[in-house]
Amino acid sequence: MNNKVNYKIIVIFLVLILWIFLIFYFSSRSPVKSSQQSSFVTNILRKIDQAIDFSNTALFRKLELYIKKMWFKTQYVPAEMLVRKTAHFGLYFILGFLSFIGFSKITKVYIALLLGITFPNFIAVIDEYSQQYYNRGSSLNDVIIDLSGIIFGVLFAFLLLLLFEKFIKYFHKRYKKKSIEEDG
Repeated sequence: MNNKVNYKIIVIFLVLILWIFLIFYFSSRSPVKSSQQSSFVTNILRKIDQAIDFSNTALFRKLELYIKKMWFKTQYVPAEMLVRKTAHFGLYFILGFLSFIGFSKITKVYIALLLGITFPNFIAVIDEYSQQYYNRGSSLNDVIIDLSGIIFGVLFAFLLLLLFEKFIKYFHKRYKKKSIEEDG
């Protein structure tokens, strides 16, 4: 049993390290390559939108406006820029999620919450700093977007952990009650 727990911890931290390498890989791309990636994703999203027309829904428009004003302080932002910053959010959402899950396996939950936020944020700061060596700009705004992704990822993982624990307790009580009834 103990070997399985150690195996799970090793796998979680291995995935976490690989995810960090993926983040640094994307950051090491030249500005031209990075722009090409963003344009490619933006074009795919436009084609999907043409097929299912999700951008004309009230929910999408409200969410888009909220994100633009929160991240850029204006509603006039090119779609490609929104895609780039959403990628920041998504990459760090997953990093926060993985960090919390990993740290929750080796320490108490409240410490895992703290480490699940501070460790990925440290990675975000290093990531932004290292971009200057690839002729890309560093941005405090990007770190803030990364941090918002981290916080949402950690909170999502924490809520899943709580739900999982409730689920296990519920079925454990139910199984115990059923076992007692069958024995009695």
